[in-house]
Amino acid sequence: MDLNILWLVPVAYFIHILEESPRFVPWAKKYLGAPETFGQFVLGNVIFMVYVLISVSLAIFYTSQWTLVLGLAAAAWIFSNFLIHSGYTLYTGEYSPGVVTASAVYAPVSVYIYYSFWGSGMLNTLDFILAIVIGFAVMYVPTFIQMKKNGKV
Repeated sequence: MDLNILWLVPVAYFIHILEESPRFVPWAKKYLGAPETFGQFVLGNVIFMVYVLISVSLAIFYTSQWTLVLGLAAAAWIFSNFLIHSGYTLYTGEYSPGVVTASAVYAPVSVYIYYSFWGSGMLNTLDFILAIVIGFAVMYVPTFIQMKKNGKV
């Protein structure tokens, strides 16, 4: 299996940021309570991009069972972001900035990566579950903390 498919995650993330950037902050303040400024939006995305690049790089350049789980967690992270955008769009009936790329890029890329890994036999079922838990936690724990802090939960 060619582990270079994991590079699709940071590429997809970069494309997603381009869709989000002009309209995300006002939408997020309304529904999530944060980020409150464009600077916070940029900082948050820099932090997440560093997470994605480190996870993917470790999986590709220092391949082990654990680093592959981290790389796969990055793919789970973008899928969990797709769920947030699509869920809010369906629930509110309002465009969630990022829902187009989350649906058209994140979902197919993450499913393709998981399908490829599953077929490779490189990881076992527990590894897949762990990768999903890590990826979803990286997305939902900070989001929940922001929402709690800003009275949105």
